[in-house]
Amino acid sequence: MKAVYIREQRKIEENPTVYGDFEDPALKDGQVLVRVQASGVCHTDLHIVEGDVPVPRELFPLIPGHEIVGEVIESRNPRVKEGTRVGIGWFYDACGKCEYCVSGRENLCPSATVTGINHHGGYAELVSLNGDYVTPIPEGLPSEQAAPLFCAGITAYTAVKRVRPEPGKRVAVFGVGGLGHYAIQLIEATGAKAVAITSRHARLAQEAGASQVLEKPEGPYDAAIVFAPNSRAVAEAARSVKPGGTVVVPAIMDRIEIPFTSFTWEKDITSVASGFRKDARAVLGLAADGVLRSMVKQRRLSEAGTVLRELKEGKVEGRVVLKP
Repeated sequence: MKAVYIREQRKIEENPTVYGDFEDPALKDGQVLVRVQASGVCHTDLHIVEGDVPVPRELFPLIPGHEIVGEVIESRNPRVKEGTRVGIGWFYDACGKCEYCVSGRENLCPSATVTGINHHGGYAELVSLNGDYVTPIPEGLPSEQAAPLFCAGITAYTAVKRVRPEPGKRVAVFGVGGLGHYAIQLIEATGAKAVAITSRHARLAQEAGASQVLEKPEGPYDAAIVFAPNSRAVAEAARSVKPGGTVVVPAIMDRIEIPFTSFTWEKDITSVASGFRKDARAVLGLAADGVLRSMVKQRRLSEAGTVLRELKEGKVEGRVVLKP
């Protein structure tokens, strides 16, 4: 099969991605073989390629990609029929036995494994997946619309749940890109008002339906979600929420340094750990019902390295999906 893979982690400017022939996946009991129809490009893929996310040497060469949708062409899992269109995201599987798994919080399982790190990902024509952890795609929802939902959509969904939006509330969204445009739609769907804080993606925020678009926050807000990957945005968000307000930080960054006075008055600052199967079903349902729309551009699989470079340079609006 054709695939995009890395032999080692290096800066994207050093061209670490290789497009070429790769051994077809070997199928084990319980797995399904999927012909990839669309694979979303996530900023975390860039972190993996460049080494910001450690990957053990024995896992190379490695195929990235964890927003995968495709058709099952072979199944060794009785739960999944051949011909079914399925998807999978960041979490490849979990132990199913720990306190988190049995309570429906699989995304916190300490033994969970990751697509595109512990297992080859979706930057390929074929991928083998654990059949117990794939999610069927609703009929009528295009694969290129569905793929980014499996990480960006789910993460935005879990972040929005944490701020508990409702009519009359105002929620600030710091950073409007691949995740932020989903959060805006989800907040507005509850009757709350999404206030987009962005200096570069005002048009995207407006297309997503934000009630207000600003370059600087003009709170106080009931809550805030920070997708911008910098400590300054977290500090601004904490200052801009009301006493007792919540700041959710899905963004990935090395460290957060903010003044203590930014989060006094019982303000909560919390993170999210993406989501799992139940969240995937919920997000796909919202997309199928027309509540949630992926603003995507399609590129060829062979262009993965170029897309990752454009992502690093801030040239990508919304999401990009790779088509084999």
